[in-house]
Amino acid sequence: MTTEGSLAAGPAIARTIVLAAELAAVTARVAGRADLARRARELAARAAPLGPQDAAAYQEFLRTRSEEARRQTIELPLRMAELAAATAELAAETAAIAQGAVGGDAKVGALLAETCARGAALLVRVNGGGDAAAEATGRAARAAARV
Repeated sequence: MTTEGSLAAGPAIARTIVLAAELAAVTARVAGRADLARRARELAARAAPLGPQDAAAYQEFLRTRSEEARRQTIELPLRMAELAAATAELAAETAAIAQGAVGGDAKVGALLAETCARGAALLVRVNGGGDAAAEATGRAARAAARV
């Protein structure tokens, strides 16, 4: 069961970043790279709270239409875009060291993370933040292109 607002785009993006990072972690563990698995788990842990935070910020904006609430609807997706880019880069790095089909999970993780960066950048734009997430989307696209 979801609460109102938790099925919005921001929480969906945050959950998908977590999934992408977990896919990279699986590949890293199988490839014997505990360092990459740890970094992937850290990214997932940083992304997880952003979903509920974004849902709350969006509900607050709808309720108050305040400038502070609007700023949060830009800042949180911007953080998501940055985390998505870092996740795409890590997933691509992990896929590159994996042997054979084992790398498939990390490759899918990189593609999912790229999509998250693009989606988060869209939210930044529609909420009034312009192209603030452009650098993150570029990084994610370059990482996804490597897989």
